[in-house]
Amino acid sequence: MSNPDVSKKGLMQLGGFSGIGAGVFFFIGVILQITNNWFPEEALQSGEMVAWLKGVGENLPPMLVGVGFSIIGIFFFFSTGFSLNRLHPKGGWLTSAAFCGHVLGTTLAMCAFVFGFGFTWGLSNLANGAAEETLQSLSTVATMGMRGFLAGDDVATTLIGGVGNGLFSLAALRSGYLPKWLCWLGIITGILIFVVLLRYFVPALVALSFAYPMIMIWFICTGVILLKKARA
Repeated sequence: MSNPDVSKKGLMQLGGFSGIGAGVFFFIGVILQITNNWFPEEALQSGEMVAWLKGVGENLPPMLVGVGFSIIGIFFFFSTGFSLNRLHPKGGWLTSAAFCGHVLGTTLAMCAFVFGFGFTWGLSNLANGAAEETLQSLSTVATMGMRGFLAGDDVATTLIGGVGNGLFSLAALRSGYLPKWLCWLGIITGILIFVVLLRYFVPALVALSFAYPMIMIWFICTGVILLKKARA
């Protein structure tokens, strides 16, 4: 017969290491994507997809490493949500809804980033050394594909950081399972994630993009708290 305390401690350790892993791996992935000009939002907004394609042909390895780090981080997002769902049964419908947000969000994020990985790899073979006329034609394909990626990424981020983390934080605030400051960080970040999604219609809201790294901070801090609980 299994010991409930041992099982609970194991879940805390899983959630703890997963939370830290989620924040660290995904953050490193994003840094690599941005520094190597892989993340397509700016190129799509400015219509510079030909330049983006040239970059893909020149910087493919670090780009794919960055996307790979994010994919690993997404696995950890799911296991963190799974642990919180099992550890916090008193959360009722809030915890269940939060876990649904994590499940849907991580599934969509995984699809988006795996697609982005393969799509970028395929484009690099076509774009590397291609003539300007060919690049112009490929830019149309790249625009459609990466707009699809970006839409999936935005929705997934809203489900994970907005719905998932926000509702987990609200449930934990009511029960006292996590520190109040961490709960408020999750709630405020969740609200900001929904608001910053409107940046496509109100460009000034791009200033709220600092909410995205706040998601990683929430995961890392939650992981540290769960590991402390496991050792208590």
